[in-house]
Amino acid sequence: MPSDRLGPLYPVPADLDDDRFRWLFGYWRDRHHDGLLPAREDIDPIDFPHLLGRIYLVEVVRQDEHLRFRFRLWGSRIRGIFGHDHTGCWLEDIAAPGTLADIEHALRSCTIEGRPHFWRRPMMVESNEYAATRRLVLPLASDGVTVDMLLGLILEERLESLDTR
Repeated sequence: MPSDRLGPLYPVPADLDDDRFRWLFGYWRDRHHDGLLPAREDIDPIDFPHLLGRIYLVEVVRQDEHLRFRFRLWGSRIRGIFGHDHTGCWLEDIAAPGTLADIEHALRSCTIEGRPHFWRRPMMVESNEYAATRRLVLPLASDGVTVDMLLGLILEERLESLDTR
């Protein structure tokens, strides 16, 4: 069942100013077939070893009309940024204070709209190294339409990169 939300001209958003974001976005876009979203099975981590430590996978769990999100993979580099491995955890159990609504909104938007979502978040956990993270999340659908998994990439912004001296 083709979806009109995806077309052959799916442009790279201007916000994706880092080659790693652009590469993963292009990889995801190239796996669309007949206007359908790619499935998790269409994504092969062997194709992007340079990104693996920054990759996360989120399972979308539908419970009646409610969506829940469980982290199925939390890359080693991301673990280093946040200080925790969130693999196997539910979003509501691990979100830093004051962040749940924003993160849930981003994941829900990507899931419901079946479109990528990109955003920047200031660090909400104490860090002497990082000021913020930039995140790209891409929808995946086993049936090509109903999003059941999200593929994400997190890049950190170091404190010194914001120094204006």
